[in-house]
Amino acid sequence: MEKRWSERKKLRVGVDIFRHGELMSSCYSQDIGLGGAFLGGDCPVQLQKDTDVDLVFRLKSGENGTRHKISARVARVAEDGLGFKFCEFDTGVFRSLQEIMALTRSATPSNQTLQMSPT
Repeated sequence: MEKRWSERKKLRVGVDIFRHGELMSSCYSQDIGLGGAFLGGDCPVQLQKDTDVDLVFRLKSGENGTRHKISARVARVAEDGLGFKFCEFDTGVFRSLQEIMALTRSATPSNQTLQMSPT
């Protein structure tokens, strides 16, 4: 059984995966929490456990969009996707995650996931 220090919420948000500044893949999250995120099987990138990356969450509200870059490490590789643990957790990362969670909560009916455009 996995032990997490924070709850995860089912949220479908566009995410770009960067490694050493190079875009590796663009896909969608399945769930996000203060400790990490799980990116679904639609993510075509092959990464090994303990690989360090930057995840850039793409949020769009009306005509405006914001991006939130968070350092992460691959914590789990599964057939249905990749689990990431957020690294270098500071107040900036905390604020970014709060914005991601607040924006998606306000834009999403309680029984649906948020669909974010890949651009």
